[in-house]
Amino acid sequence: MIQKEEIQRGRIDDEFVRLSITGKIDDILLQKTPVNLTNIFSEIGNRRNFVLIEGAPGSGKSTLALHICQEWAKGKLFQEFDIAILVRLRDPLVREAKKIEDLLPCRKSTHANQIGDEILETDGKGVLWVLDGWDELPSDLHGDSIITKLVEPGFAQESPLHKSAVIVTSRPSSSAKLHPRVSSRVEVLGFTPHQLEQYFTECLNGDSQAVQTLLERIRENPVVEGSCYLPLNASIVVNCFLSDNHSLPTSNHGIFISVVQSSLKRYLQDRLGKATPVGDITSPDSLPSEIRTETVQMCQLAYHGIEKNKATFTDNDLAALRITKEISNVGLLQTVPSIISDGHLVYYCFLHLSIQELLAAIHISLMSPKQQISVFQKLFGNPRFSAVFQFYAGITKLRTNRPILSLLPRFLCPVPATVFDLVRKVVKNEKEKKYYEPKPLLLSLINCLYEAEDSRLCVFVADLLNHNLDLNYTTMNPIDCLSVGYFASVCSNSSNGFTLSLGSCSISDQGCKFLARGLSKCPSSNNDIPTAGIHIAQIIENTSSISKLDLSNNALGNNGLSTLCEALSTNTSLKSLHLGNCSLTISDDNGAALYQLLDTNNSLEYLNLSFNTVTSCHHIAAALAVNKTLRTLDLSSCELTDQSIEEISTGLIKKIETLYIWDDSITEDGMKTLARHLPTHYSELTQLYIPGHLGFCIKTVFRDTNKERKRNGLPEIDVNY
Repeated sequence: MIQKEEIQRGRIDDEFVRLSITGKIDDILLQKTPVNLTNIFSEIGNRRNFVLIEGAPGSGKSTLALHICQEWAKGKLFQEFDIAILVRLRDPLVREAKKIEDLLPCRKSTHANQIGDEILETDGKGVLWVLDGWDELPSDLHGDSIITKLVEPGFAQESPLHKSAVIVTSRPSSSAKLHPRVSSRVEVLGFTPHQLEQYFTECLNGDSQAVQTLLERIRENPVVEGSCYLPLNASIVVNCFLSDNHSLPTSNHGIFISVVQSSLKRYLQDRLGKATPVGDITSPDSLPSEIRTETVQMCQLAYHGIEKNKATFTDNDLAALRITKEISNVGLLQTVPSIISDGHLVYYCFLHLSIQELLAAIHISLMSPKQQISVFQKLFGNPRFSAVFQFYAGITKLRTNRPILSLLPRFLCPVPATVFDLVRKVVKNEKEKKYYEPKPLLLSLINCLYEAEDSRLCVFVADLLNHNLDLNYTTMNPIDCLSVGYFASVCSNSSNGFTLSLGSCSISDQGCKFLARGLSKCPSSNNDIPTAGIHIAQIIENTSSISKLDLSNNALGNNGLSTLCEALSTNTSLKSLHLGNCSLTISDDNGAALYQLLDTNNSLEYLNLSFNTVTSCHHIAAALAVNKTLRTLDLSSCELTDQSIEEISTGLIKKIETLYIWDDSITEDGMKTLARHLPTHYSELTQLYIPGHLGFCIKTVFRDTNKERKRNGLPEIDVNY
């Protein structure tokens, strides 16, 4: 677990964050520190105890919520509270709750009323509420409800529960409205690589050879590798490995399809005593007759849950949809007793959110194209739209699935116009955002295109984007990087060029590796590459016509810089490279690599190295003296000194038109040195950006230089600060 504090986009400062966190969550990158469960309420100060625990689906949030209450009951955790109350927000009876008593797990209403009165009399003092599954709570209950009263911002003194403490669990994608209200945000990370290997060792009974075989198979597949940190996904993968002759799924939707098929297989064998092959669950006609109806009804129920934002279903829900209770025998629906009742047991059915999203996508895929687009238009603002659409893309490949047309050749069976309409809507919606706003829906669309493997639709989207994929400030996990790389590799083959902007996306070593795989259209590669610089080199080597690559504000590190420069020296398409704030260091030791780059590269016109560290400018100056294409160089905030300025001045005799050397450590003497060295006959430098602390008076330093340039027919240097 880690605790999130102030926003700190893109920069990663400690080894724990680098190894355990980056690129593994669907959330903006914050400053994060390890936190023990016993300390999640510490350092909150005078603020109310309100902790939000986030985590991706399958990371173990519900398990943690139950564990907290069990440990409290054993006297091992949070003993400052007199009572801990677990409320599963997916419970149908929670939706009907009107007062505190309705949320209490008491067998008798008289007991609940008594405890409720005591809680109200003390303003909730000594009470710990554990609200599990904010993302599973119907959206209408986010408004005026008893649950909302527990999470109201500020908890004014007149509120009857302002002294109680609250823990809420949720997917990050559904918890944004809670962020201003909470006193602390904590995230459940899932498995580290070491823990994952330990888990597989336990599952495979200590068979080290089988464990290594499994890990090798996982490394061959970037989709599986990028999702196994989640305990749920890891359990699915190891189950497939054990049951399917060491084979593994190859896609995100394939991982969860294997769960459904495995459940149906067990139902056929254990319940019905038949060894009949399950068939393709995305095509009900191929399923055995014994499970066909149940599967279709399960998909119908899942779609109903997405439409109504429900994860649980009662007998009344089944009856309203004319679904038989027998579907619970298949095994995907979990029958759970409600903890809230009055003298009798109440049960409800729970369908895991990811499984529900998959089955809903299958249900939609069986509709006519016109019905499909109508459904997606209706779900467009739904918080689970992206997940369903990604499963749908993997299942249908974003092609029409009408039986007759599906038999025709691909070029005669194009993407339905309705899908194009939906794609246009997604792109239009995201393009209207400001440059600093994250674009998660656009990123989701790129993931869908990867699942669909439809190059024609990729080109269509690239045209809508004007061949400029701008995902700045949108956090990307490794699978996102893989999808973006694939999209860019397909679209960059056009003659229009392609711009890829990934600034402040929290991409690290793992993400760079997956981006490189995507750009090379995902060939398998070894997993022992240790540095992000090498991955970026692979990215550049695999770009045939990308003209701009922006990787600013991602912790790439200095290792592999030589390989990066070597790749760039032979690249012929890249004109603009942004590596600002990437934890790079240019020194006498590795500066030769940068010289090689600028000496041999014949396409690069813009190079941004700002907010890195430049300890020596000797090689940069020598490179500038021989390079024939570079027009703009940005060395802002690179810890430059007056000595650095003297070194770099000797190279400003060729094509450089714009130079950024903004750095507080540069003095007026440094600027005088630069002015003295600037040639007045053949330098093309016209824009100079200098340290702001030197003020307007520094312009006088360049007055004589500009007079001489003017006499020689050269434009004056425009000095900005």
